[in-house]
Amino acid sequence: MTKRTNLRLLALWLVTAFALLLVYPLNRSSRAQEQQRKFKPGEMVDTGGGMTAKILQCRGAGDNEECEIQYYRGDTLESIPRWENTFFLRRAEERILNYKKQQAAEQPETENGDRAKPQPAPRTEVKETETNEKTTADCSFIPPPGDTSTNAKPSEQLFKRKIYDRYNMLANGTGSAPLRVGVTFLSFQVSKPFTNVVRVDPARGALRINDAAPVNATIYPVKSEHIVCQQYRDRTLRRRVENKYACFKNRDGEWVCGADGIPITTQLN
Repeated sequence: MTKRTNLRLLALWLVTAFALLLVYPLNRSSRAQEQQRKFKPGEMVDTGGGMTAKILQCRGAGDNEECEIQYYRGDTLESIPRWENTFFLRRAEERILNYKKQQAAEQPETENGDRAKPQPAPRTEVKETETNEKTTADCSFIPPPGDTSTNAKPSEQLFKRKIYDRYNMLANGTGSAPLRVGVTFLSFQVSKPFTNVVRVDPARGALRINDAAPVNATIYPVKSEHIVCQQYRDRTLRRRVENKYACFKNRDGEWVCGADGIPITTQLN
């Protein structure tokens, strides 16, 4: 009788321990998501290089959370509204905060209470020969060639350059911004264009197919898979991106390619 009771207690203990092992990672993951930085509409996020991102709205949760943003350089608008995964916004903001903490740590207080005058960080020359061979093979820092003027005809080459420009606009080597950016296209598909007409929704009223494009603009749907390289003074970060884009002429007659979907991103290093 005693032996049977002991076996039952042992079995109960094993079941309880197994259940706790299953629940613990879920609770830890849930707490990590709750502690993540939450972005609010109207908030301005410093992303480095003199650029800030204005949060328009956010959706999703966890790895699928994304925000619609617009980039500003000072008070000047630099981009059309576009959706970006919050992982990259948090990462850019963390780099800025870490940089500021590092700058503050390098400015100790003097005996009279005044802070020492900050010294500019020595500029390090980046040499191509120091770049890892694997990185060099996957990273092209040469902008896609071709005409990008208002008179340019719609083409695959034009749209590649406009997507490249979206990444390159932040590359100036200041603060946490990269020294330069490269984009290597792995696959690129331009679908049949359509006209951005106005449709009437019973609940929301008159709506354009694409809110970012002017009425009756010709929109070229693009699907791209590419590798983005961001070169810093001490390393080069690489990631593979799959996303859809809408390419069209904006109200000023300039060609733009805005993100038209949720990007699938894989960090490569």
